[in-house]
Amino acid sequence: MTDSELIINHAIFHAYFCHLIDLNQVDSAKDLCDISSKLENEIIKRNISFSQMEECIKKADLEPQDSIMVDKYIFTDLIDSKIGNS
Repeated sequence: MTDSELIINHAIFHAYFCHLIDLNQVDSAKDLCDISSKLENEIIKRNISFSQMEECIKKADLEPQDSIMVDKYIFTDLIDSKIGNS
């Protein structure tokens, strides 16, 4: 998996995880936390900074629903910055 793929997977996963928490639909978060930990450890292992992640997500061509989730929970103003750069 490339750094870009990792960053995108990381952002989308955590956005939906946060969404499930908001909706109180996480009965047993152990498996989700394990996935979260693996993604986070790989980000750290590759020395990927938050600013690198933010730039990657801004440039990524996400599905509309994924963009909304990532904008709401992870990188706020993502949608506005993409519209402004179009």
